[in-house]
Amino acid sequence: MAATRRGAGTSPLPTHHLLTPHQTVWYNVDMYRLWCALALAVSLVACAPEAPIPAPETSIPAPPAPGVAQPAATLLPSQPSPDVTPVSAPSAPDATPTPAASPDELLARGLERRAAGDYDAAAEAFFAAMNAAPGTPVGRAARFYLAESFALRERWTSAVEALTAFVADGAQDELTARAWFWIARSHEEAGSHAAAIAAYEQYRAFGTPAALYARMRQAAQEGALGRLEDAAAGYEAVARSEIARGQRAAAYEAAIRTRRALGQNDTALQLAVELLALAQQPEYRARLLIELADLPRSQGDLATARAWLIEGLERAPGLPAALAAVDRLRADPEIALPPELVARVYEAHGRWSDALAALDAALASADETRRADLLRRRALALRELGNFAAALEGFDAAIAAAGGSDASIQARLDRIQTVGQSGATEAAIQGYRDFAAELPDDPRAPEALRRAAVLLDRLGNADAAAQQRIDLGRRYPALPLAQEAWFAGGLHLFASGQAAQARQVWEEVAAAASGSAALRARYWAARASLASGDTDAGRAALEQIIAAAPDSYPAARARAILNRQETGALSLDAPISADDWRAVEEWLAAWAGAPPQDLPDPASDPAVQRALELDALNLRVEAMAEWSAALAARNDNPYALYLLGRYAHDRGAASVALRAANRLVRMAPGGDPTGAPLALRRLLYPVPFTPVVLARAREFGVDPAFMFALLRQESAFDPAATSWAGARGLAQVMPATGQGIAQALGVTGFRETDLYRPDLSVRFGAFYISRQLAAMNGSLEGALAAYNGGPGNARRWSGGAPIADPDLFTERIDFSETRNYVKSVIAQYDVYRRLYRWDGE
Repeated sequence: MAATRRGAGTSPLPTHHLLTPHQTVWYNVDMYRLWCALALAVSLVACAPEAPIPAPETSIPAPPAPGVAQPAATLLPSQPSPDVTPVSAPSAPDATPTPAASPDELLARGLERRAAGDYDAAAEAFFAAMNAAPGTPVGRAARFYLAESFALRERWTSAVEALTAFVADGAQDELTARAWFWIARSHEEAGSHAAAIAAYEQYRAFGTPAALYARMRQAAQEGALGRLEDAAAGYEAVARSEIARGQRAAAYEAAIRTRRALGQNDTALQLAVELLALAQQPEYRARLLIELADLPRSQGDLATARAWLIEGLERAPGLPAALAAVDRLRADPEIALPPELVARVYEAHGRWSDALAALDAALASADETRRADLLRRRALALRELGNFAAALEGFDAAIAAAGGSDASIQARLDRIQTVGQSGATEAAIQGYRDFAAELPDDPRAPEALRRAAVLLDRLGNADAAAQQRIDLGRRYPALPLAQEAWFAGGLHLFASGQAAQARQVWEEVAAAASGSAALRARYWAARASLASGDTDAGRAALEQIIAAAPDSYPAARARAILNRQETGALSLDAPISADDWRAVEEWLAAWAGAPPQDLPDPASDPAVQRALELDALNLRVEAMAEWSAALAARNDNPYALYLLGRYAHDRGAASVALRAANRLVRMAPGGDPTGAPLALRRLLYPVPFTPVVLARAREFGVDPAFMFALLRQESAFDPAATSWAGARGLAQVMPATGQGIAQALGVTGFRETDLYRPDLSVRFGAFYISRQLAAMNGSLEGALAAYNGGPGNARRWSGGAPIADPDLFTERIDFSETRNYVKSVIAQYDVYRRLYRWDGE
């Protein structure tokens, strides 16, 4: 994610324009042509045609899903996309002739640019195609997409004019239906609610797969006009339909709000019961229980209201609404809220004084089975309040009350931690060691030794910390926590020049561990062999790693050390052949048996049909919800997953195909994608938006294979992806970072929603990673660490110096998310280089 998931600051971005003088001339000339064309287009499409255009006899080209490849013969050479804000025109336009393109080629180019989110360039191509083929199906399709482009650029008034002219020809087809949707959407965005309602009704009359989504948007417009009964009825129809579960839940919530606004709490309560039956995610259900508890109360059902509040608190005490719910229940004279539950809410919100009072109340009536744990939690609250002396006394009381129970053991461990936090670090180290020595079979003993090592690091005794970690690994060789510590001990030996000793440690780890942990230890043992002069053994071990796990990060690094760069043979635009698909079916039959007779056809699946129509309407979040529902319905059926992944691939839905293929490979024996058939590997490592990625990678000097790996890791090629931290689009650029990049590139009129446009997102991502590559002296690992964890952290991890050993740098990243991110992208970069042919790019 550019720049960080952890709020780290980004490097200041320069504000100068990066166009060269030659590029500036092209830019001004191109924009002059574009805006002249669009000015003419507005006047043309806003007027009724001279004669009615008959409905096409052949199928109308549909917009490709994100990343869909067009036939190479129909694509014009890709050009850099201009910024979205016009600049002043030059005194004389460039008169250099360009090769003539057919209407089909112009339409295909427009659709390709539309899918990339470059709506200005798309509009120019559509205008040219419309002008070149009036009265034909191609010309009519171009007219629609040109009119639609105004809406995609959020020029709502022009969109209404152009689309209204388009539907005036009287044709009744899918383009007419979509035109009505965009008319409704444009009125909605402009605040013309009544007009939006009428247009949504027109769209719904066509009975398209997305009609229910239009009904939900129509309900919002009815609500804005105060037509609450109509709005509620619309929301309820959607809520009780069969669309994606999350979309139904949103409709239920809107219906409940509307019924409450009408004063119809009885109906709202019934809807709430239905919604709670639908809600499965624990935290979401808890939020609903707390927020909706006043509905049964309004109907006199106090028992249900209290039960909902209590269940919500028990499920998710850390919810923001939990504090108000506690206050409400404590003020209720008819209920005695368990003080221990009150304490859990206050603890979750860091209100330690209130938690202390609640724990005292709980202790007053607690039986012996609960008393020790309550005393322990009371001591923890005192520690959080900074009263270490009272906390230590509290832990002693908990230990005495619990005898040899689990609560006593946990209190003892907490007490040692408190000793360390009070400043007695050496005493805490010895306390942890004593704990592990006295209770070697307790599951907390390894954690105690790990904490002792951390405190030794804090004292600056790195050698003793490493030995503590090695001891931990040897004492508990089967535990992942111990294996990680064991490995870290070897890393310290290696970095301090003790390669032979490090090799011994890592060989021990490799023998005790399995899977990725063993592979990592084997790789570092090979590196230690090389460092200690045993070149033959080291190189042989690296070759074995490549053979054992060719797609892994250690294998990628082994190839780099051995200088064994492999290049794939596949062209980026090579189709998946019938033989390739047949190989997948044979592979499936070998482990899943014969295909069942009742396999669902993706093309006839209502969820898939809704997804395709929603994507055509640029409602990509809603479309992905439907695709996700289709995937979930096939989660345990390998043949159904295969058919859905293949269908999604054919429709250009690379992200969906990737998810289906990933699930399918994990179901197979071994779960290893390395041995999967070529077609599945291509679904797992696709190359969507190829013209965009190649152009933007060239623009900023980034290896396109590296760019594909970055995008795969960031968004899995979903243009509508949004992270929990707010990063958006294919390259997962944070909005604040996007603002800085827009200034640096001279992109005026930038909006946060532009990050969902593939061309802009890839351009911004390529620019940002190129800056990090330069800042980190060309280190891929350093640049990736900066992209994900922030430039400041990347400099901290490198010590402010050029990265001499990329492996040591990566292992020393102290954010596990960023460390794993760097390894994942490097591994995927290696796969992309070995799978596809990149010569000449």
